[in-house]
Amino acid sequence: MALLPEIVRRAVKVRLAERLPFAKRRMGPQIPSGSLYFADPLADLISNRNDNPERPIRRLGRNLYVSGGRAVIIRYAGPADLRMLEQNGYERVYLVVDDDFFALAENDGLPADYRRRLIAYRDGPLQQLLRHVTDVVAPSNIILRAYRRKRAIQLDPAQCHRAGALVHHNRAKPFDVVFAATRSHLLDLNHIAEALAEFLQLRPEARLTTFLNGHAPRPLRSLPNAIHLPMMDWHRYRIFVAENRFHAAIAPALDTAFNRARSISRLHDHAAFGAAGLYTRQPPFAGIVADGQSGMLLPNDPQAWRDGLLNLVANRGLARSLASGGQVLSQTLGDMRRVRNFWLKELELV
Repeated sequence: MALLPEIVRRAVKVRLAERLPFAKRRMGPQIPSGSLYFADPLADLISNRNDNPERPIRRLGRNLYVSGGRAVIIRYAGPADLRMLEQNGYERVYLVVDDDFFALAENDGLPADYRRRLIAYRDGPLQQLLRHVTDVVAPSNIILRAYRRKRAIQLDPAQCHRAGALVHHNRAKPFDVVFAATRSHLLDLNHIAEALAEFLQLRPEARLTTFLNGHAPRPLRSLPNAIHLPMMDWHRYRIFVAENRFHAAIAPALDTAFNRARSISRLHDHAAFGAAGLYTRQPPFAGIVADGQSGMLLPNDPQAWRDGLLNLVANRGLARSLASGGQVLSQTLGDMRRVRNFWLKELELV
């Protein structure tokens, strides 16, 4: 069951270093991509120091890791990272990237300010970084096509959350729905907002939780059964995931090139929440999620999303079954050992 905002605020005060494998440190907090593709699977091998032989991977910047003659950059390289790459001349430099920076366009479905930031990075620091990069690691072959001159490696994100128990599906009320996405998905949610508001009005025992705060779509802002929490940083979000359970989780997506190149990380969030996942019938989830078994695949028709949620409220057994199937799929695709073994081989640690 989703916790009320005041309970959430109390929960996030838990000491992060005790709850998370890679807590905030002097180099800045971990970004989600860092945990999903590198830091969590290799947590016992990473150190901020140079003199720990039992931890051969050094974290030298917020998104920069080095082991021997090999360096790994997670998404973004800052000026200090670029200087270090220039000065050290590493044998191999891996770029882990989970967004298609080259699919940015006016019709990509992203908020304008977010698009501008990504374009500024793509056309500036990323170009400098690519002079050093030898290998590109991404969850989507669509992303990898943009880096044809590099060695391209497809890697799905690890499941970094623990799968939530499903006992909340035994309770009659409420029926909790979560939109576990950042503002970069705002227009995706806006596409189904009116139908979602209609669902919440038809079923007052249902509750919607988002992390959009004042950015929530207008039809969802004043509903008594819609909670719009402030956006959380990755560490607080992980605590929220550990403490909360939902019956359904929605991941609508407009049909854009940028969305088609996204990763399956939302599947892992939904599994951790113990929720039945509802996804748009297009990549990355089409062909991965089995409709009616490990989730629900829906067209980009807002009424289909309303009806899908109404169906789950009326059929709690189906919601539980989809949640269970989604957890099995998440555990299979997000096996942390697979990501760990990949990097052990690439960094020549085996």
